[in-house]
Amino acid sequence: MIESILDIDTQIFLFFNGLHHPILDTFMYCFSSRWVWVPLYMATFLMIMRFYGWKVGLILFFCTVGAVTMSDQTCATFIRPFVERLRPANLENPLNSLVHIVNGYRGGSYGFPSCHAANTFAFASIMTMALPTKRLMFTLFAWAVMNCYSRIYLGVHYPGDLLVGALIGLFYGGFFYGIFRLCIGSMLINYKRTIRINLSFLFSHSPSRAKFHIADVMIITGILTTLGIMIYAVIRYI
Repeated sequence: MIESILDIDTQIFLFFNGLHHPILDTFMYCFSSRWVWVPLYMATFLMIMRFYGWKVGLILFFCTVGAVTMSDQTCATFIRPFVERLRPANLENPLNSLVHIVNGYRGGSYGFPSCHAANTFAFASIMTMALPTKRLMFTLFAWAVMNCYSRIYLGVHYPGDLLVGALIGLFYGGFFYGIFRLCIGSMLINYKRTIRINLSFLFSHSPSRAKFHIADVMIITGILTTLGIMIYAVIRYI
């Protein structure tokens, strides 16, 4: 039974890993980097401070850090050394000769479960519960799924690694949001409102004041970062 599941997991991996192009090589390599998303994390910090105020905002910030940290450590420290599932691109894995890799990147030794999947899904889940808008939920979970796909594309994770990592991230995102609710108690009622900010400077065609939900700043930051990565990938290919 387990061997059948692992075989299906491998076949799915080989199919999606085999869909590659030089532009996508650069795009996925950059998209998978943690550092390229620093602007998104900074925008998130500023927006939760604006939405909740600095006192409650700091509580949410530390709960978010807790969710991501626990997701990461559960995967990397507690599960990986026990399961010891080699990454597809690991040189000790017999599968490695069939794997498409980018810039010689093969990751570490073990890949089950995926820390990338756990961390991004933890972040996406707690943020969409704290700043509940449908477009933010769609954007952040699309970002998390794309992060997962980038790991298959780069040859460092099987789909099963990503699925389990995502479930771990969702668990810790919900768990730490519950802690956040307990910490602020009745204060949440006073802060649970829609705050809009002036972003008219982004729209030179209109002198009127443009109003956005506070979460839209995070969405715009994520979209601009993704476009920047794509432009960089195209320029490198040309």
